[in-house]
Amino acid sequence: MRHLHFTQSLEPLQGGGLGSSAIALHSHMEEAGIRSLLAATYGAARQQTRPGILEYRRVGPDYLYYSPDMLEQAPALVRDSDVTHGHGLYVGPNLIFGREARRQRKALVYHVHGMFEPYILRRSRWKKRLVHKLFEDRNIDDVRFWRALTAVEADQIAATGARRPIVVIPNGLDVADFARPADGERPIRTPLVERLTRRSRRLLFLGRIHPKKGLLLLLPAWARILPQAREWELVIAGPDEGGHLQEVRACVANLGIGDRVIFTGLVQGDEKVRLLHSADLFVLPSYSEGLPMSVLEALACEVPVIATRESNVGDLLAEGAGWQCSAQVDSLAEALGQAVLAAESERADRGSAGRRIIEARYAWPAVVKELERACGAYC
Repeated sequence: MRHLHFTQSLEPLQGGGLGSSAIALHSHMEEAGIRSLLAATYGAARQQTRPGILEYRRVGPDYLYYSPDMLEQAPALVRDSDVTHGHGLYVGPNLIFGREARRQRKALVYHVHGMFEPYILRRSRWKKRLVHKLFEDRNIDDVRFWRALTAVEADQIAATGARRPIVVIPNGLDVADFARPADGERPIRTPLVERLTRRSRRLLFLGRIHPKKGLLLLLPAWARILPQAREWELVIAGPDEGGHLQEVRACVANLGIGDRVIFTGLVQGDEKVRLLHSADLFVLPSYSEGLPMSVLEALACEVPVIATRESNVGDLLAEGAGWQCSAQVDSLAEALGQAVLAAESERADRGSAGRRIIEARYAWPAVVKELERACGAYC
């Protein structure tokens, strides 16, 4: 089969996990000898130079992710493919490729990536109702099957009244890319801290600085347990989105914990792997996630995780890879306290358990095989 993937953007802020997941899936399908293309929009500059990745300049408001060049090329791209995969909803590429797939009677598969989370559904409701009327309802009626990242997400898709099959296929990762660096003691280079060194034990948040990620829950919870965690620091790594960083910094100042919180900015590539390995604990206090890659990456580095139930990694944590809590300050503070006061051997055991789970279920070759199997069955 020949596959065409589309998503709104591959830029770190605009595309986020959608972009990185789509790139990885496309790349690993190609590595498996499967024909694959990936189309997305871009604003200031293209993000990728890899074969098979096509980026089209968008025009108009950024949130529409609309590109006339993409519209022009879509008929040929769909004609040359057997299955069209939509990563995300409600944006210009879904209008363009969904309509073209219907016109050519080609199979359309939707990858939801957390967009049916209650937190996400509550945002911009009137805009989403309009988009459903304009094109998404017709796309949804034509979907051959839905890909859910977790069983929880499968339930969320079913709750919308979806009539087509729902297949649970998680995101994957390249486990080998997360091996411990040989020069692990070298200072880490980051945009805001030129030479980040370990001063003490480290709790790490790595993700977009966005209200959804729950940093305004994390900071008061962290302040509450600091008397028990005198040897710990909190590192917050990630890009600012929509100016939320200013609000987060103000919260740090108001709590008087500036000496125990470090901001690094966006950290990528080898430096990100080094940062993950430098951590003793990883935290994701999110209000809403599909399947967060940051958690999978932390566990691949044998770092145990503290995450909210809303982060949708409860199955991983239930198997001993970390601690789970609710998206509330009290619950998060309790989980943080348990994790930082745990014996070092317990944290190491939980990190090792997480690594074993990642190797067994989240390596990309297994993910690609499952997707090909589903396409063969339903497309």
